[in-house]
Amino acid sequence: MTGLAKAFAAFGASGKNQRWSWSARTPDNQTVVMTFWKDALDYSGDPITYSTFGSRRLHLWKDKPGNRERIENLKWARDHCNGLMKVVIIEAKDVDAEVREIADCIPQRRMIMKLVDLNEETGEFRAVNVAA
Repeated sequence: MTGLAKAFAAFGASGKNQRWSWSARTPDNQTVVMTFWKDALDYSGDPITYSTFGSRRLHLWKDKPGNRERIENLKWARDHCNGLMKVVIIEAKDVDAEVREIADCIPQRRMIMKLVDLNEETGEFRAVNVAA
């Protein structure tokens, strides 16, 4: 089991594929778990926000299977979970790398993010913290 799969499992969730899933759901579909890059979380205001809109890496990830699954899970969270998602913060080995590798995955037991915007075509999204 990969580090990310273990982080998802901390919430009782699993992705479609241990190697490429960026998000997961519990078997009962009541909980969506989403990954958030640590360096992309914006702590400058209240609430904490996260956005992939305007990402310079969009062309690298928009057609990946992990993004397609993430879009499904974001839509599910929006339509069935009031937009709420459990959080796994992922740290990059090198935040400046064109293609990032995960250094660490940290399940956040007290953080809950709420989806506030989603581009269903590209997978770009924005979420805000509603609990800490």
